Amino acid sequence: MAFDGRAGIVDIDEDEKVVIFDTYKLKKITGTRVGPILGMSEFSSPFKVACELAGLYPGDKANKYIDAGNILEPVLRDYLAARPNLMRDALSVPEGSKVGIEEPVPKEQCGYDHFHNEKVFGGMVDGYIQIDGRRDTILEIKTSHDREKWLDEDGGYTNVPMSYMLQASLYAKLSNIDRIVFLVGFLEEPDYDRPKQWVPSPENTFVIVKDRLEMDDYMRQCEEWYNEYMKGGYTPEWTDSESDQDVLKYLKAYKPGKPTKGKRRRAPNNVKPLTAYMGEGEKK
Repeated sequence: MAFDGRAGIVDIDEDEKVVIFDTYKLKKITGTRVGPILGMSEFSSPFKVACELAGLYPGDKANKYIDAGNILEPVLRDYLAARPNLMRDALSVPEGSKVGIEEPVPKEQCGYDHFHNEKVFGGMVDGYIQIDGRRDTILEIKTSHDREKWLDEDGGYTNVPMSYMLQASLYAKLSNIDRIVFLVGFLEEPDYDRPKQWVPSPENTFVIVKDRLEMDDYMRQCEEWYNEYMKGGYTPEWTDSESDQDVLKYLKAYKPGKPTKGKRRRAPNNVKPLTAYMGEGEKK
């Protein structure tokens, strides 16, 4: 039987709405977790991410939206690779320069992490765009059924959700790259039932070029959050959100026998709680 990460739970404190845990290995903060840690995600939360990083919660089960994204990522990458002029025009690459896509190292070969030299941050890129044989731009591939979310005031598709900007900017920062290409494929609801039949085209697939965000402050906030909660052995408070309650229900379903009570480990006094940062806008 596979090891159940919930065995690391020391206590579920109903009064303070936190989970106290003890684990021998913490996971890294990936790009998809930056937004939730900072309270900038509609799909996840600091509590949920803490449970994932501690190995208590394995993550959401696959659904048709996740499956479609996984199936279509290589399809979209191949679509762009076959159109160097599309990349050249989007990135304003001079004529005569060679433009191409560098495939990412497969997840099975890299241990699901492309940044092994980093202790706290990690994750996997969708690829790089090379110019004259050198990495120039991070490639981030997305599928979406909500065109309105990406629509700008001029009717174009340039409005990248903040959680995606944080994700791609982290990978760009870790790769020492300043520019990002978002390749977005828009699906209709019926396409999610038959994703292998969906074909990218100029009508449903768009290239968005963005400069990476200044990540130093965001990463500092995340690292201080990590030191306080993850190294302290307890989660942030859970909320009444559906996402948090689903995680809590999963944790409570584990029956290890007689529970062992433990004291919460406190973070160092010089670590500022995440709430001190809430409300800060994007750093220019």
